[in-house]
Amino acid sequence: MMAEAAAAAYRTVPEGFVLDSLHTQFLIGPKADKPLIYRVQRLSQGRRFAVRVVTIEQDGKAVVTSTISFMSGAAWSGKAFQHTTQTKIQKRIKEITLDDFEGSKTDLGPFMKFERLPHEHATPKEHSTTIAPVVAKIDPPMRASTGDAAHILAVIHMSDYHVMDCPLGIHEVNHGQPKIGDYERKRTPFDMKIMTSLNHTIHFHVHGGFRADDLLYVEVTSPWARDGRGMIHSKIYTKDGLLIATCVQEAFYVFKDTPKL
Repeated sequence: MMAEAAAAAYRTVPEGFVLDSLHTQFLIGPKADKPLIYRVQRLSQGRRFAVRVVTIEQDGKAVVTSTISFMSGAAWSGKAFQHTTQTKIQKRIKEITLDDFEGSKTDLGPFMKFERLPHEHATPKEHSTTIAPVVAKIDPPMRASTGDAAHILAVIHMSDYHVMDCPLGIHEVNHGQPKIGDYERKRTPFDMKIMTSLNHTIHFHVHGGFRADDLLYVEVTSPWARDGRGMIHSKIYTKDGLLIATCVQEAFYVFKDTPKL
């Protein structure tokens, strides 16, 4: 729903503005068989920045709220500085061969595939520094040209799917997915009663020069986890190492053997 909220907000900003950041709070779980209403509130509109709030409603109740910041795509002309982090993912692949999203495709158009790569550990091994790498892309290929807002919306859509199992994976908790690298695709037990996202933030560092239907490398870490909550950081790179976006997400987990809350 984050990408749909962003698409609704896009319709209210001047031509030439690009999405720069999005913060989403998930309030209650919506029903899949009922319609959703997207309400866009214009908080501000300046020459360089614009802010919108999108509330997604169902049955008269807010289920999701997103604060979305846009900026003018005009070139920067003032004094500037520049730096960027480099990806730490060591393994590279030419194509996704173990699609962890297999069986979840739809007939509604471009969707997604992703492959989890082996965890990479710092020395000494610590949960907070372990990287859970993922390679992802929209599939089948998108008709939108490179630089079109559709690729930004697709990255938003993609960014929420492959990160919640990071705290579980680095703590070796079964979460239903096959083991990483298992070509037989044997499902593992699902030890969770509840696994859901509480909030999700994404900051875009570039607004063009990438395609969401090309291989994207996602560096996922969990700097903190306690009880039934986990904080997840992810950085999304092109296959050539360009940092597209940084995400922060908080997830909530309840194990099957947890007493009733």
